[in-house]
Amino acid sequence: MDQFEEHGIGVVTGRDASARALRSPDLTSDPGGGSPSVLLRDGEGHTRLRGVLREIIAGLEPLPAPVLAGIEAVVAGLGPAFDLVRDFARPVAGAVTSAVLGIPLDDAFLDRLEATTANLDVFGGTDRAGQAAAFRLAVQLSRTPAGPGGLTALREAHADGRLDEDELTFTPVVLAHAAYENSLNFLACAGLALATSGPRSVRELVTEICPARYVLRFGADGPVAVSLADGLPFGLGRHACPGSGVALAEGEVALGALAKVLAPGCDVTDVAWKTHPVFHGLASARVVVSGQAG
Repeated sequence: MDQFEEHGIGVVTGRDASARALRSPDLTSDPGGGSPSVLLRDGEGHTRLRGVLREIIAGLEPLPAPVLAGIEAVVAGLGPAFDLVRDFARPVAGAVTSAVLGIPLDDAFLDRLEATTANLDVFGGTDRAGQAAAFRLAVQLSRTPAGPGGLTALREAHADGRLDEDELTFTPVVLAHAAYENSLNFLACAGLALATSGPRSVRELVTEICPARYVLRFGADGPVAVSLADGLPFGLGRHACPGSGVALAEGEVALGALAKVLAPGCDVTDVAWKTHPVFHGLASARVVVSGQAG
């Protein structure tokens, strides 16, 4: 909390206070400057963009059979020793993000996608590496042939006049990051919880872990960081996560399969955490299943 206050950012914590802040008409996600990002919009522009994104996400409700099979294949391929981030959370989150966009994704794409997280620093700093990664992704996605899925849907929305040129350029990156980053962090943290504490429900885990800890809002008294960590993991109000159903379904399948792998028991070592002020996640954690030397 002190870190926010040092940068002149107010902090709202506690479930009731955070819920009021997220619903307040006096606080906006728009810092000014006319950003094309749905995350930094309010009013008609936000409603229009969110409507397009919601249509895309609806195509994954329920999760299609090929996506389910892909998640299960990742878990089935885990060896007797594996890293919860590199070998489990990353490929699962990547497979679902690939389905959201409707294009195949390789490791280089995921590396750049993770690098863009540096742009989401609520303290307002600029990260050149993160900016460069986001720009390269925007260019790559603008040139990538796409099948059925989010990228094609965004292009069709642009052709129909529902998105302008800037929105078409930036929204695929925002969509990809939203689908990937929180899933990556949640799945890794939830996998660690299963490995160290035993079975838990996905809803219980997502509320406890809350991979996105704060959202930034702007009011008459300046910027405010609103905590989501007190039981609001998907936010609330007009900016609530439109993909919460997909996230929960993804977690049910991936963590259910992982729990079976971990059933004999396991040892966990080399646990390292990320240090981003907003996104809570593991950097690495090595798991060795009991009775299976790795």
